[in-house]
Amino acid sequence: MNTTRQPPPTIYGTSQGMTPRGTSQGSVLVALDGSPAANVALPIARVFARQLGARLEILHVTPEPMEKDAALSLLHLAPKELKGAQVHILSGSPVEGILKVARAPDTQLIVLTTHGRIVEPGHRLGRVAATVVANTDAPVLLVRPEAIVGREHIPTRIEHMLVPLDGSPVTFGALRPAINLASRLHAAVDLLYVVSPGQSVPVEPGSIRTPYYVDQPQHEWPEWSREATMRLIAQAGCPSEVRARAFLGFGDIGTEVIGFAKRYKEDIVVLVRRSHFEAGRARVLRRVLKHTPCPIFLLAARSSSAT
Repeated sequence: MNTTRQPPPTIYGTSQGMTPRGTSQGSVLVALDGSPAANVALPIARVFARQLGARLEILHVTPEPMEKDAALSLLHLAPKELKGAQVHILSGSPVEGILKVARAPDTQLIVLTTHGRIVEPGHRLGRVAATVVANTDAPVLLVRPEAIVGREHIPTRIEHMLVPLDGSPVTFGALRPAINLASRLHAAVDLLYVVSPGQSVPVEPGSIRTPYYVDQPQHEWPEWSREATMRLIAQAGCPSEVRARAFLGFGDIGTEVIGFAKRYKEDIVVLVRRSHFEAGRARVLRRVLKHTPCPIFLLAARSSSAT
């Protein structure tokens, strides 16, 4: 991984256009099927709900209609794990049930594990998670159970967010919602600008050019980092309390994101979904999902270009 290791300056944004603290933040929806893998999502969803000041809503979809108490027993959760949460029991298709509840106007976030059943290495993104992500514009937090189970420390607060950028309008478009999320979570933001081999130099007015000596960041790194951070936080309307830093990476974007998240112990990675998970699409997202050590906060792009 070629991300520069020099510590960049920490720069604070300018206060404008953000959600006032202390206001209602809607609900955080977590879908559970009662399996050990799916239940990993519950404590993480609870962390987000607490930090966002939102209601925690648990959804369980059964194949056939059944009494609520019987359905709750299938979740294999202790009463204290359900405390403070609103529980929805639906019957039918899990995908349709999740999408139905997620359409509520106050749903701020959907939390899903990448797969259900048992926790073991080798699982890919499951059909239910992939179909839900492809059919909703709501933000989705994808949790890979294998990355959480067995960790010595599971964060009780989200304090550090990684926001990768590749110079495209799509990733720049994710800045504002990502910064808004950071403000609501009271979290710091690491902006990782990745330059890939053969990547064209941006020519649009206001574009952020990378240092000339990308393989020797000591020559231009301090000035570039400060300028890039200032421009990015201005573009995102970054409020004054959010701490933001800019890093420069050179190489394959998936490799850079995975390595950076591990090295700097990021709590979440913010990525943009540019496709509907058709065959051969979302390659970077699938790779990062497979190897990242932390959950991925997934935003739907306005563009449908391939990743």
